Amino acid sequence: MKIFPLVEDKLASLPAQPGVYLMKDATGTLLYVGKALSLRSRVRSYFQASADQPIKTRVLVSKVADFDYIITDTEKEALILESNLIKKHKPRYNVNLKDDKHFLYLKFTIKEEFPRLFFVRRIEKDDALYFGPYASASAVRETLQIINKLFPIRKCSQLVLKKRTRPCIDFQLKRCVAPCCQEIDREEYSKTVKKVLLLLRGQDRELIPQLTEEMNEESKNLNFERAALIRDEIKAIEKTLEKQKIISTRFIDQDVIGYFRKDVQFEIFILYIRQGRMVGNQSFFFRNVELGDEEVISSFITQFYGEGKYIPDEVIVPLAPGNQTLIKEYLAERRGKKSTIVFPHRGDRRNLIAMASDNARSCWKTARPKPRQRTGP
Repeated sequence: MKIFPLVEDKLASLPAQPGVYLMKDATGTLLYVGKALSLRSRVRSYFQASADQPIKTRVLVSKVADFDYIITDTEKEALILESNLIKKHKPRYNVNLKDDKHFLYLKFTIKEEFPRLFFVRRIEKDDALYFGPYASASAVRETLQIINKLFPIRKCSQLVLKKRTRPCIDFQLKRCVAPCCQEIDREEYSKTVKKVLLLLRGQDRELIPQLTEEMNEESKNLNFERAALIRDEIKAIEKTLEKQKIISTRFIDQDVIGYFRKDVQFEIFILYIRQGRMVGNQSFFFRNVELGDEEVISSFITQFYGEGKYIPDEVIVPLAPGNQTLIKEYLAERRGKKSTIVFPHRGDRRNLIAMASDNARSCWKTARPKPRQRTGP
């Protein structure tokens, strides 16, 4: 294997510390960014002749005329730095995930005295609760519209809430209980908040019986108008839940990652499961992928959840990442609590992987441009 003189000199002085390495070609163009627990061991391994080395790796190494490295204190810091550098420089041989600002989430300002619900494009490190992601604006608006119709929580911002001196038209339409003008106390408002949370979390097994009990109580007290309103709420909730197919009996939040590969084209498909119900999905297409499948999936997970994305209880993956423990620690740190990486061999989780992978194959077949057919000699 031919090694450029500059590379050979640098290989001799590499430190045995965690860090990130940046491989460049003869023109100085950045080809690849990688992380390592030991820079010395990892970078040198690329330039050791081996029959086991993938062809794609050999092609990359043959173009490397120089490399730089950055030492970090821990491997986790290297993982974060690697992700940031890939996003910034978009190297040719890395998987480059575009910043998908079209993802939408519902944000519930649960720590405010009178919480409100609205959609946002980014998850922030605050005291709010986030639900999603929703792959389309119509999906999130439909959910928000249903909740606003069923439960009279406030719509106005915190600034407007403080300045308002009389109820707005939403109060007259019975779509808000006007906390701005003390038409309802915090304790009573919190009961409505709990119902909204049950619906957003998919806990209809608790919500519908609770509403049914309220309806029966109102009926016993001859409050027939109120009982009829609650009855309509129950019907609307049941109709909404019918659209969300239950595909997991674990009733936790899960992201299921499947993929399909054709040469250097790579399609990743994610199923979003919330409390056992599939609430959405999204596909990602990558061209000219030279990395191995495992490295693509690992890199995708790090970039996808690295900034402003909701991290579920479980991320179910089709391949066991080599740095699985490191990724789990990284996700837990981003989330603020434990998040599990699951590589299932059998059972319902494996069936979910098969479903996601079948969808990845379908997306690749239907949405990717096919090569032109020659019609003449």
